[in-house]
Formats: sequence, structure tokens, C-alpha cells
Amino acid sequence: MDEIELGKIILEILEDFENIKVKFSKLRVAVLGDVMIDTYYLGDSTRISPEAPVPVVNIAHIYSVPGGAANVALNIKKIGNCKVKLFGIIGNDENGKILKQKLQEYGIEPLLAIDEKRPTTSKIRVVARGQQIIRIDSEKSDEIPKEVADKIIKEFEKDEFDVVILSDYAKGFFTKEICENIKSTYSKKCVCDPKPQNIELFENVYAICPNEKEAIEILKIFGLKQVDEIKEKIGVEKLIITQGEKGISFYSENKRFRIPALAKEVYDVTGAGDTVTSAFALCSFAGLEDEVSLTFASISAAIKVSHRGTYAPDQREIYENLKIFSELMRSKQS
Repeated sequence: MDEIELGKIILEILEDFENIKVKFSKLRVAVLGDVMIDTYYLGDSTRISPEAPVPVVNIAHIYSVPGGAANVALNIKKIGNCKVKLFGIIGNDENGKILKQKLQEYGIEPLLAIDEKRPTTSKIRVVARGQQIIRIDSEKSDEIPKEVADKIIKEFEKDEFDVVILSDYAKGFFTKEICENIKSTYSKKCVCDPKPQNIELFENVYAICPNEKEAIEILKIFGLKQVDEIKEKIGVEKLIITQGEKGISFYSENKRFRIPALAKEVYDVTGAGDTVTSAFALCSFAGLEDEVSLTFASISAAIKVSHRGTYAPDQREIYENLKIFSELMRSKQS
């Protein structure tokens, strides 16, 4: 792995931040994938139920946020402050209505087709004293019907985009037809966060961003030995592997480097991969170098993991953290 001058890159981003924001704002971004809604029940627990050996949680606060591909769209909007269209599937239910409304409140255009035979994918988390007690999922993950996929394709073809992000949670959104249609026009503009079982659907896209566990599973699927072989096997230009506390590794035809994890406090890693994918895609298609793009992504992810629950950082937070990291780098060098 090549060494990078992290302090120099952070200072470069900081000094060019206003120009970077302008470049972001001009991008037209499409996010496609498995949307969901994340609901949090927050409360306190002081006793065990007499009915079963489980804690009794007294709920004090309930809130819902966009999850899955919808969280990617939210990250794009808050980091990029640009035009974002989100394509996905919801059920004909209250959760679908709530998700759509929340996306519109953030300024995201939700182009969400309704599948009458499935619920809106939802994840309910019960949290007591900062600890998750249980997660309750409601979903259907079989492949979406052809008529629903056709509606998505028809809507997608109405506009033109500078970057397309494919957010795969293996809930049935990505059919062969949808992927082939997207790649026929945007293969060199696609950044994908894939699930291993669907990896062949995403051959020949611009970049993929699996986490370390997913990369190992992809290796097994293809019978490969080295992670950089994934890039050649599926024909992508860039491979980004998120590795938690070990940082982010990058592979392209002529570059191999690792960006260290920059998080000082880690409360919750939920959605951190969404933040990395979003930040990298924005930076890459705003014309920034790979080292700069991944450093920006690492700082964005460091902000995300310092918050509990699904969370997307905004431009102000990123700028403030750039200043903090820049000062830390200077103090280490002095």
C-alpha cells in the first residue's frame, strides 16, 4: 500500500472547501436501491419483566429516519446540497407515506413505486440507556415484479444524471433488467455498494464499495485469493473496501493506498458505509483526486459514527471536523 500525506490532504480540502461545495451543488445525482425506514424507540429500563426474562423498557421518545438507499440519498443531500432523485420500492402502507414525506422535507425527490404485495421495509430498534435491546424487521426480499421494475426504469429514463449510486441491501430491488438498463447509459458513472449475492449484477460499473466482510464473501464466490483481484474479475475501475477501525483501502489500475480511520469516538456504525459511498461518489464526480475523495469520505464517516442511530453529516460538521483534524496533524508534526 502506498503512503499518503494525510495532513497535507486534509489541509488541501480545508483550503478548497468552498470551491468543493460549489462543485457538489452542480451535480445531479440518482440513488437507486432498497429503501427503508428506521424507527427508534428510546427509553429507560430498570426492571426485568415478570412474564419473561426480558427487560421492561419505558419509552420516552420515538422517531423515524430514512434508511437503506434512502439514507444514501439523505447523505448525498446533506453533504452535497445538490439535486437528488431517489428510486425505490415502498408498500401501500403508513410507513411508505412517512418515508416519502420525510424525504420531501429534506428536499429529496422520492420516485418510489408501490408494490401492493410487500410492506415498506422497516427496522424498529428499541434502545434503553444507550443500548439496543432488540431490533424488529418487517420486510419482503423476493425480487420485485417485472411491472414494478418497468415503472422504475421508465421514470429513471426521464432525466439525466452526473452520477448514479446503487445501494443494494438485498431486498429485491435490483433485478437484471434494472441493472442492465442503468449500465447501458451510466456504467462509467455508477458507484455501487453491493451485497455479495448480487455482485454479478454490478459488473463493469465505475466503482464498488463493499465492507471487509462483504469483500471476503465476494472472494469466496469467485474463488479468488487477493481482494484486488475482485476489481479485474467484475470489471470495475475502482474498488473501495471499508474496514472499520482499520480505515478504508483503495485499489485501481495504478493506485493502492489506505486511509486510516479518523473517528475518535465510535457510538454506532449503522449507516457508516452509506456515508463513505455517498461522500466518495460526490468527490469523485466533482473531479477530486482519489486520495482526496477517500480522505473526505473518512472524515464524513468519522462524524457519522460519533452519533447514535442512522445519521448523515452535513457540510458545517464536515468543515468543523476538517479544522479539528488539521490542528491535530499540525500538533503531531510540531
